Amino acid sequence: MQELVIKNVKTTEYESFNLNQLYAPNDEHGLSFEFQRGNVVSPYESGEGKLTINFYTLQPGKSNYPYHQHFGREEVFFIISGAATLKTPKGDIEVSEGDVIVMPPNENGAHMLSNTSNEPLCYLDIDTITSPDVIVYPNSGNVRIMAGDMQKSFKMESEVNYLDGES
Repeated sequence: MQELVIKNVKTTEYESFNLNQLYAPNDEHGLSFEFQRGNVVSPYESGEGKLTINFYTLQPGKSNYPYHQHFGREEVFFIISGAATLKTPKGDIEVSEGDVIVMPPNENGAHMLSNTSNEPLCYLDIDTITSPDVIVYPNSGNVRIMAGDMQKSFKMESEVNYLDGES
């Protein structure tokens, strides 16, 4: 049975992630996708609930994830401290301490958060859990499908006929 959870942004244990090293160690990217994440709640770990909640810290010059949009999951960012640039379909928006950002599960919710300041950015990320989730990356033409433990990425132009290979 799910328990009450109380976590503090200052005392939560954080894990460091460097997506550039993890997914493309030999490629040069214009952006550094690197962050520290502290888990608050995860149905992936507990098997219960409908929200994933994490604290994130972005150091100056770092971004959270490539510019993307979800078709299954809603996201909310609450900026705890610091300032950043939020890339959106309508252009870049400066966000700072106290701002709440709600990203719907469609093309209007495309986003990427980048710390363009000289101080660390700390924010709370709340996601609804849906499976499957389809994520589109408009800059690269990539599509990511997440369903249970399966996570696969494809190029949009690699589309095949619906019945291709069926017998």
